[in-house]
Amino acid sequence: MRPYESVAFQFSHHIMHADGRIEHKTQALFARPGEFPNFEFVRALRKALSDDNGTIFRWAAHENSILLHIEEQLIKTDGVPDRDELLDFIRSVVTDKRGEVTHIGHRAMEDLNTLARRVFFHPLTKGRTSIKKVLPAVMACSTALRHKYGQPVYGTRIPSLNFKHGFAWIEHLPTGELRDPYERLKTLSTEMLGTAEADEVAPAEDDNEVEVAEGGAAAMAYARLQFEDLSPEHRAQIEQALLRYCELDTFAMVMILEAWL
Repeated sequence: MRPYESVAFQFSHHIMHADGRIEHKTQALFARPGEFPNFEFVRALRKALSDDNGTIFRWAAHENSILLHIEEQLIKTDGVPDRDELLDFIRSVVTDKRGEVTHIGHRAMEDLNTLARRVFFHPLTKGRTSIKKVLPAVMACSTALRHKYGQPVYGTRIPSLNFKHGFAWIEHLPTGELRDPYERLKTLSTEMLGTAEADEVAPAEDDNEVEVAEGGAAAMAYARLQFEDLSPEHRAQIEQALLRYCELDTFAMVMILEAWL
């Protein structure tokens, strides 16, 4: 590989059914040390999305760009027995604007970030459209969302692969404001990794402390799984933190879509 090539090691997949049911259907994490994950990633994603013909949502360009990069890697790699099938899948879900011709797959992912940029305006976003800015703003202006997810329905009424005992995503602070779900996840991650509550912890100076609450931290956690000599217990804690973070990232799209609908 060349420097700065993409490595796709994780995805999460929720389904919003036509009758209103929601479930965390599929997830994958490929973090075994020394194993190139990209082609296994695409195989698993293809399998996860092959059971229905529903609209596939993404947020911004990242997922589209990563799949286009893996397409290039597949083309240049010999000895991949299912290469044609994987290439067909990638081309069916991406929008490719490279060069003079634009390719739009028959099931190309729909970008919710574009919708937010065009039609959703709220002071809490401060003019930005990242999902971490839009989700708290949507929570603040949606009574239905606050009522539903202020109760511990996630993991009980809504099936989850990582939250098993009922979890309330929306929490009111003593000030009356809503607690950012990504801040809540940071706390959960530090608890899982055996550190103190996130709100009580100064920026980590100890390399053994990992808070998986943003994409950069997730990449660092993956690097630790690759290159550090970790105990099986510590490795499992980091993997669980990654899975919970990724699940929130896709469930955030579900909550935003519910509020908009």
